[in-house]
Amino acid sequence: METKAYDKKTISQIEKEIKVNNELSIEKKKDAMFALHYLKTSSRYKENPLYKNSSFKTYLMDVHNMRETTFTESIRAFTWFPKESVKFGVGLMSAIHRKCGADKEKKVVKEINEKAKALKTPIKRGQIQAIIETHAKPVHKNPEYKLLYNNELREHQRTKERLRGALTELTAAKAQIKKLKDTILGMRNMEPIFDAVNQYKHQDEATLEIT
Repeated sequence: METKAYDKKTISQIEKEIKVNNELSIEKKKDAMFALHYLKTSSRYKENPLYKNSSFKTYLMDVHNMRETTFTESIRAFTWFPKESVKFGVGLMSAIHRKCGADKEKKVVKEINEKAKALKTPIKRGQIQAIIETHAKPVHKNPEYKLLYNNELREHQRTKERLRGALTELTAAKAQIKKLKDTILGMRNMEPIFDAVNQYKHQDEATLEIT
């Protein structure tokens, strides 16, 4: 790699060239994205005989090595924020949309632009991130897995205790029923004895009357 061309340049000159080349690269990328968008909406990508019966998603990945989500985010960024997408990058515009939502993204981009103009030096990524976080949608954190597990375990133990108590009561009730049943059966077995006693009682009463 030839480095002599940079030896006599100041750091400011080198950084400026890098920035210009990056912006030119992003401009070329923007043109490429809109060309792809045209092929998609017109279905002309199917004029490629290899993808006559394929989806645009397949064509995009096979021919241009690009995921459909990347394409969609790029088109959205270049359409709504063309200057900012070139200046700050498509990735940042997409991040603003994801974190802040469609309702707030214009306001966020405006604040970033105003902050950049007010600074004497280029705005830093941390300053941009601070603005984004101020308007970011609240993050709904799910309870930790361990907490969920412990809650479920406690509920399971309570259920086991309730079932154990119900089983104890059922066992006691069965024992009581069996005892009552045995008592009734025992009384039936004593019926002949009761009959004999009654018969003897009647005979004894009859003897007393004769006397």
